Amino acid sequence: MIGDAATQDRDPPADIGIAVGAITVVDRDGKAARETARREAALYLNIIARLDPTLGIEPDLLSRIRDASARYDFEQVARYISDDILRRLAFAGTPDEVAEQAAHLFDAGVQRVEFGTPHGLSPAKGLRLLGEFVLPALR
Repeated sequence: MIGDAATQDRDPPADIGIAVGAITVVDRDGKAARETARREAALYLNIIARLDPTLGIEPDLLSRIRDASARYDFEQVARYISDDILRRLAFAGTPDEVAEQAAHLFDAGVQRVEFGTPHGLSPAKGLRLLGEFVLPALR
């Protein structure tokens, strides 16, 4: 698909890069980071699921997500987000876990990773952990 687009624009396919950005919650307490990321992702999951069939959400679960979203019950939506689905929606966990998630993307050919808000349980702490631990691990 990228190769086709590059050919149409007369650009070498190698000149087209892929950037990935997502909600990021990094904290030394990985479980708390994932729970916060679930609540953040719940706000967007209904829309993302409609646009991205690669999430692989079962039709029955998708229906429940849509119903809860329509009621603005995002706490319920967050409870529907498994660890597997969360890994597809967000960077979340300890600094080592977040660095590993990003490293897998770089290994797959991504040229740029953008760590989105809220960054951590508190934005300042998350940014500090990203800068002091995650980014150096990716160099």
